[in-house]
Amino acid sequence: MLNNFKNEELVKVQGKTYPVVGGRLRLAHDENKLLSIDTCVLYYNDDSTVVHAHVKTEKGTFAGLGNASAKRDRVLANAILELAETRAIARALRFAGYGVEYTGYEEVTEPKNLAAEIENKDEIKDIRELKQPETGATKAQLNAIFSMAQSMNMTNDELRKTMQNLTGKSYSKDLSKKDASEIINQLKQKEATNKAEAH
Repeated sequence: MLNNFKNEELVKVQGKTYPVVGGRLRLAHDENKLLSIDTCVLYYNDDSTVVHAHVKTEKGTFAGLGNASAKRDRVLANAILELAETRAIARALRFAGYGVEYTGYEEVTEPKNLAAEIENKDEIKDIRELKQPETGATKAQLNAIFSMAQSMNMTNDELRKTMQNLTGKSYSKDLSKKDASEIINQLKQKEATNKAEAH
């Protein structure tokens, strides 16, 4: 119910009130000694992405899908992966019983209103930062890197060489968020170049 959420976890859109993902996360952490949230990129390219989230609580395991596209979410076109992951986590938490009767703010609002939420990690308590060190690359970023490399038929050695040239690191587990972003951008450029050369 909405009265379980704090005022700062509720946003009004066109007269209706919606909880944000941070509120669902807080409730889930408050009610579970052991909480696990995992995400997986199902599809990713420059234009759109789909992310699958699994939430494991003491009541069971719940899943949710989130999508984002550069066309639909123009204001956040450079962060569609993060946006899709946020939406997937929000839906999985909803199915787990946290604000179950309310659609998430992330799903109904205009993209421009989501920019601050995606960027403000302290307020959202982004699940990736709760699961791993602040500087570590997110699971979604790593999934995107491997997915893009696979779609371009890159070998493991070629991907490792790209990582080493950009970051000086040989293993994905050592990448920071910034490192991962640089690699994703490099792979996007390489993919665009390959497509241009193919025509």
